[in-house]
Amino acid sequence: MNDVETTVKDVNFKKSLKVEIEIKDLSDIKTKLVRFFKVPSKATFYQIIWLKSGKATMYIDFKSVNIEAGELLIISTNQICTFDLESEYEGKMILFTDSFFNQSETDRHFLHTSEMLNPNNLNQVIKLDSNHVEQIINLLEKELDYDKDMFRPCITQSYLRSLLLEAERWTIENKEGTSHLTSDNISRLFCDEVEKNFKEHKQIEFYFKKLPVGEKKLTKEVKKLTGKTPKKYIESRIILEAKRLLAYSSNSVKEISFELGFEEATNFNKFFKKQTGFTPLFFREKHKS
Repeated sequence: MNDVETTVKDVNFKKSLKVEIEIKDLSDIKTKLVRFFKVPSKATFYQIIWLKSGKATMYIDFKSVNIEAGELLIISTNQICTFDLESEYEGKMILFTDSFFNQSETDRHFLHTSEMLNPNNLNQVIKLDSNHVEQIINLLEKELDYDKDMFRPCITQSYLRSLLLEAERWTIENKEGTSHLTSDNISRLFCDEVEKNFKEHKQIEFYFKKLPVGEKKLTKEVKKLTGKTPKKYIESRIILEAKRLLAYSSNSVKEISFELGFEEATNFNKFFKKQTGFTPLFFREKHKS
């Protein structure tokens, strides 16, 4: 997509909100909130998009994602998204933070092992019963409007959990060969460690030492989940971040190489070209053209 704005807005959750969940009307994106959404945004929280009518195309991490009435889309933390400001659609957007949902270890494990948030297959379009989704959203909105008391966070989180569990059930039932991933799934633990450490640690030996599993077992499990070897998965994560920075920041290639942990810009140039077939500058110019 070549006509995307080449700046990106970092979005954090409102500090004024006592409960870190918020619901917005999608019609506000093109009116009241247009100044926030007219450029690509990278949010530190999760975003659930649900369309009641119409259709939209979101551009997320260099991929177009089409969503239609009755469908739900989850944008994970730190993904870069350009919202559709042209199409006609109505619906709701639920924003919530990791810390809000993670009221227990069970919640944390669910969020970080769910198939709908599989890092190798993010932004799957999910189809749920529209009446049921609308009922849950109405309950959420009603509870958020309720006078603040000690019960509001727990009740609100329970409604959100119900919606996410429904989305996870649909994802599992509609993906061939998928079984529910448990909290001790080693491949997801590996992905989490890569997310936290890929800039500083690019060698697979670091991750072998961090995780309670042998090299052969880890390689087998990671390949089963992602289709890549651990080494290739680390490289793909570095490339995604490099593309984000090249496309949506004004930092020089040298600055980007240092940010990604390369000691020399020439090493980054060689790595990027080997992985993508393009030089960093060519990729940047192609994206801006």
